[in-house]
Amino acid sequence: SERWSLANSPYMLTGQVFVGGSATLTIDAGVVVYAYGDDGTGSTAPALIIEPGATIDAFGTASDPITFTSAVSESNLPAAGLWGGLIVMGNAPVYGSTDEVEGLTGYTYGGSDATESSGTLSYVRVWYGGAVIGSDNEINGITFAGVGSGTTVEYCEVAFNLDDGFEWFGGTVNAKYLSVLFAGDDALDTDLGFT
Repeated sequence: SERWSLANSPYMLTGQVFVGGSATLTIDAGVVVYAYGDDGTGSTAPALIIEPGATIDAFGTASDPITFTSAVSESNLPAAGLWGGLIVMGNAPVYGSTDEVEGLTGYTYGGSDATESSGTLSYVRVWYGGAVIGSDNEINGITFAGVGSGTTVEYCEVAFNLDDGFEWFGGTVNAKYLSVLFAGDDALDTDLGFT
């Protein structure tokens, strides 16, 4: 397990970061995460990916939210599609049993644990994302793939994303107090039997 602390903020995403197994990534209030446009090869945009069984505990506050944003100079903003996004995968039911997240080959989600917890997202902002993270696939600002109802999602914002703001692929997670600004596609989108 790992903790991203305010004392070491900001953090830099230079590639796709996977949290797997039974690990927990804890992110403190006020942390800023900057992401580059690609991983240095020009083929894959950075993204933070929580795999099924792992958890993210991102506890921002109203006065000190957690912010994921682009490493591009502020003078070149606002712009969409400058990095990938935040992807949370779980083992909750999905239409068709299991599936792969768009753009991620070999990483499946979905199962039979409708009440599973993938952690907490509270006062989390994701800005300027939606770049291609795989062949012909732009990612959503925040993706919930087979995420269970034990997960807490509240006071989250996606802004200037090239694709959808939030998208749910199956799963049973509840969410409240969401904000989507200037999305290139849907603000909120559901698929594969989300309930």
